[in-house]
Amino acid sequence: MYRDDPLDDEAELRELLGDTEVDRLVAAGGEAVHRPLDAALDVLRVLQGWVDDRPAARWFVTPQRRLGGSRPVDALSAGLLEEVEDAARAWAAAQG
Repeated sequence: MYRDDPLDDEAELRELLGDTEVDRLVAAGGEAVHRPLDAALDVLRVLQGWVDDRPAARWFVTPQRRLGGSRPVDALSAGLLEEVEDAARAWAAAQG
């Protein structure tokens, strides 16, 4: 179930990834229209459609081949939002 309250969503991401990782996403966001934090939440929702929270959280902090060996959370912080979203969709589809 998707909740509209961004504070609840951010809190959920903090619970799964930890404050350090989410703080990096928030700091990388600046004033962008689609911030890394927003993209991370979108990706989390995609992953939750296929796997439980623990595997979804692990995906964010595990180097991914589709991201050139980068961890998704690092790629998001670097602004590679679409690349991470594509990698998440491909990974999720492979779980089914």
